[in-house]
Amino acid sequence: MSQRKYISATILIIVCTTSILSALILREVRNLQNYMGYIAENGKSALFHEEFINQNIAFRLSRAFSSKAPLDSDTQKKLAELCHHVETVGSISGLNLKTKKVATLDGTLQTRNLSCEQWISDIPALPILHETETKTAPKYSFSNYTGYAFNNIRYYIDLAHNYIYINHLVDSRNYTFSNWLVGDGDSINIARSGHTITIDDSALNDLIHGENIVSHIYKDGYTRKNIISMLTPVFINNTVKGILITDVNINDLATSFKTFDRPLLWKFLSLYVTDNTTGADILFHKPAIKSIDLINHKEDITKYYTLHIKLDAIYIIISNMWLVALYLLSTWLLIRYTQKQLLRHDSLSRDNITDAMTGLYNRKVLTTELEHKINTLIEKNIPVTVVAIDSDGLKKINDTLGHHMGDKAIQSLGTALAQSIRKSDYGIRLGGDEFSLILIDSTLSKSRDVISRAQDHLQAIDTDKIVAFSYGSYQLHQDDTLEVAFLKADELLYQHKRNKYEAR
Repeated sequence: MSQRKYISATILIIVCTTSILSALILREVRNLQNYMGYIAENGKSALFHEEFINQNIAFRLSRAFSSKAPLDSDTQKKLAELCHHVETVGSISGLNLKTKKVATLDGTLQTRNLSCEQWISDIPALPILHETETKTAPKYSFSNYTGYAFNNIRYYIDLAHNYIYINHLVDSRNYTFSNWLVGDGDSINIARSGHTITIDDSALNDLIHGENIVSHIYKDGYTRKNIISMLTPVFINNTVKGILITDVNINDLATSFKTFDRPLLWKFLSLYVTDNTTGADILFHKPAIKSIDLINHKEDITKYYTLHIKLDAIYIIISNMWLVALYLLSTWLLIRYTQKQLLRHDSLSRDNITDAMTGLYNRKVLTTELEHKINTLIEKNIPVTVVAIDSDGLKKINDTLGHHMGDKAIQSLGTALAQSIRKSDYGIRLGGDEFSLILIDSTLSKSRDVISRAQDHLQAIDTDKIVAFSYGSYQLHQDDTLEVAFLKADELLYQHKRNKYEAR
C-alpha cells in the first residue's frame, strides 16, 4: 500500500468528517441563538402576565372600594373591635406589626395615621392582595402562566387614609416601609416616595392619571437586593385612592425566564437585566459551571430594560458529546475501510502485474509510467542496466524429465533472481523461460555482481542441478528506450549463449 495514498486519503476523510461535524455544531449554535430569543419572549410573556395580575388586583380593589355599602351595626361593631388590635412600634401604628394577631389579615398594615376609624373600613377589601394567580386570572384568559409560582412582595399604598398594606407579615420592629410613609402634613407624599425608587416626575404624573408604570432598578430597603416595581393606580369614583405595587425580585425573574423544557441548558445560562438609564443590573441566574460564553443574546424587554442571556460553551460540548463520539467513530471506521480498500487495490494491482509461477513481475509492469521513471533517472545521470536472462535447455528438461520439472526449473530460476535483486529493481518474467532484470542505480559491473549472486542462489535452490541460464547486460544511454535496451540485451544474451555452446 502506498503510504502517500494512505496519508492523503486519511487527511481527506478527516477534513470531510470535521467539516460535517463543524456544520452540524454551527447549526446547533444557530438553533441555540434562536432559542435565546424564545427564552426572552417567554420571559417577557411571563412578566406581562405578572403585570396583568397586578392590574387585575388593582381593578378588583377599585371595585371593592367603590362598591362598599353602608355598614350595618354588626359590621361596624366588628371593625371597631379591630381598632383594639392596633399596635404601635415607634412612630408606626397598624395591624400585625409584630406577629399575626388579626385572623382576617395575612399581611401587615403600617400607618402613621392614628385615626383607626378612617382606614378600618378598607380592611374587608385588603385580602384581595392574597388571592393566587389562578383566582385573579380571567376564566377565559389566553395566558399559560397561571401555574408559575411567583413569590413576590405585593403591597397597597392608600393615599386617601395614608397607610400601607403588605401581603407578607413584616416584623415592624426590624423594618418599616418608611420610604412610602413619607408624609406631607397628614398625607403621604407620593412624589417624594416615588423618587426613593427612582420614579421620575413624568412617570408619576402618568401614574396619577391612570397609567400603569414600571420603576427603574433600585435597591429595595426590605430585601436589600435590586428589584423592579410595577405600579398600578387604584381608583374610587374616578379619583386615585391608592397605588398597588408588585416587586419583581430575583426569584421572580428566574421563574419567568427559566427553561423548564431544557433543564440542562438552564444550568449553563447566565441571565441579568440592565437598566438602560441608571446602568444598574439585576443578576438573577448564574451558571453552575463557568468557562467561556459561546452565545451572547441581548434584547430590550421594555424601554427601560435590556435583557442579557449568555450560554456557556460547556453546554455545547456536553449536549454534543454524542455527535463528537459519532464523529470519532465514523472517522475511524472510514479510515479503516479506506486502508482495507487501498490494501485490496494494491493486492489486485500486484496480482495483475505479478507472475503467478515465480512471483516476479509480468509484462504488464512495462508501462509508460515505468518508461518515464527510467528516462527521468537517466536524465539525472543515475545508471540503469537491463539484463536479459534465458534458461538453458528447458525444452530438453520438458522432453526428458516432464513439464512439471520444466516448471520447477522456471520457478527455481525465478526465485534465485528474486533473491539477488533489491526492492528498487524490477525482476520480470517475460514468458516461458525468458526473464529480464531492470537494475536501478547499477552499472554493467554491478549487474555482473547480481548475476553472480543469482548463480550462487540457484546452486543452493536447484538440488537436482538441472537449471542453467545465459544472460546479456546493457546499460542505458541518453535517449535509449526500454524497448531498445531489451533488444540490445537480447543480442548480448544470444551472443553469450552461442559463445557458451560453441566453446563446448
